[in-house]
Amino acid sequence: MNYAIILAGGRGARMGNTDVPKQFIELTGVPMVVYSMRTAQMNENIDEICVVAPVSSYDQIRRWAKEYNITKFKMLAEAGAERYLSVYSGLKMIPAQKNDTVMIMTAVCPFVSQNTIDKHYELMKKYDACITVVKATDAITFSNDGKRVTRTLQKKKLFVQQGPQTFRYGILRTAHEVYLQDENRVEVNEDSELVLNLGVEVGMVMGDRFCIKVTYPEDLAIAEALHGLFEQKELQYRQMKESRGI
Repeated sequence: MNYAIILAGGRGARMGNTDVPKQFIELTGVPMVVYSMRTAQMNENIDEICVVAPVSSYDQIRRWAKEYNITKFKMLAEAGAERYLSVYSGLKMIPAQKNDTVMIMTAVCPFVSQNTIDKHYELMKKYDACITVVKATDAITFSNDGKRVTRTLQKKKLFVQQGPQTFRYGILRTAHEVYLQDENRVEVNEDSELVLNLGVEVGMVMGDRFCIKVTYPEDLAIAEALHGLFEQKELQYRQMKESRGI
């Protein structure tokens, strides 16, 4: 079985003065979380969907699932105070076996392409974990204190991580449990780092520039502007697959 866990538990403080968490803000008239739900629904590789969200939003998410015909939506899990706790909550909710796959998606990345997801499942034939990346277009500066440069990393071998990420269920759950049991753990924001800490190889899928993360108000405006182009690209991909009988 292939599961998709959609993280929809953030507060969206960086979106400014809004009473609506950013994952529930409408983009072209559709709640942002629904974009991720529809993306998972459309992909033939994904069998079931679990949405991780605040308990107070459960009824609304169920209504959206019905309204937008998200038939693969099966489970809700309670969001945690931190991202890793939300992921772990979703992992405990889905009835997966250790060799099943789990794709981690976020509700604030509305433009994940079907091509990217298909490439994930193709790469999972070789690896037990893979992430989505794009090549860095600028040098990256690292600072220990946020005030002074510690090191400047050149872009040639650098990649910017996007969503989604895909893992064997047993590996990802073990990685989270090892992390949670570590009393001296340091902050980790990405599941891939937890998996790497187990010594598991992580493959890379090249994503695209449409997959922006909506964090600030200007990101929402950019997403609105990109929407039509993204839909056109997705249509072309579907037509290509149909012409090849895929």
